[in-house]
Amino acid sequence: MRIKTVSERNLLTISSSNPMEITIKNLYKAVKNPIRSFRIFKAFLRGLFYIIYYRIIKGNSVRIKFPFWAFYKVKIVGPGSVFIDKNCRVMKNLYQGLTIVTFSKNAKVKIGKKCSLGGLTIYCHHKIEIKDYTMTANSLVQDNLLCHIKMVKSLIKEKVLRPKPVIIGKNVWLGMLSCVLSGSIIGDYSVISIGSVCYDLKVKEYHLAIGNLVKRLLPIEHLLLLQRKNERLDCEN
Repeated sequence: MRIKTVSERNLLTISSSNPMEITIKNLYKAVKNPIRSFRIFKAFLRGLFYIIYYRIIKGNSVRIKFPFWAFYKVKIVGPGSVFIDKNCRVMKNLYQGLTIVTFSKNAKVKIGKKCSLGGLTIYCHHKIEIKDYTMTANSLVQDNLLCHIKMVKSLIKEKVLRPKPVIIGKNVWLGMLSCVLSGSIIGDYSVISIGSVCYDLKVKEYHLAIGNLVKRLLPIEHLLLLQRKNERLDCEN
């Protein structure tokens, strides 16, 4: 019998909640804490500005669904297409809140709903997809080993420079200074640890990735069982 992780249980609770109940609870919290409510309202207005701004400037190539909560700066440049689903949040971090750069008209970036993006930088030549409920610290997602391919074509083999799609699953956590590079597929409910680098790697769901480069994956379920065992030993002592 597989044990559900804390992240999975939280996700099931969120997805099964009534949207109206969530709205009423958020309004109640806003009345109780006016400073917090002002920050949320400011993020709401800034997000609305980005939705309208990029719709006018980029047309159909950039689509940000309402509502969009921008607690910090959002920068989207390049000729490719970008889609950000509803209820995503851009949080303040060491670097700018969210930066997306596309290098060709065929480049496609898709971000799922209710993602929390803090200090995330995306460089896309071909395809990058981040699914629902993913949370990031200041991290890098890039579908090629190098950004500026034309400058180094004569130095490195063509095969190495070929862009490969990057897919990040649901409810994934990208730790601080982590990098997800070309060809990487990150399974649902997985965690990329601080400073870890994934290159052309498949991470199974419910796994912890550690290392630069990542060579070994640890099942989160086993780590939780080990934690419970240690807690029981502490109680007995």
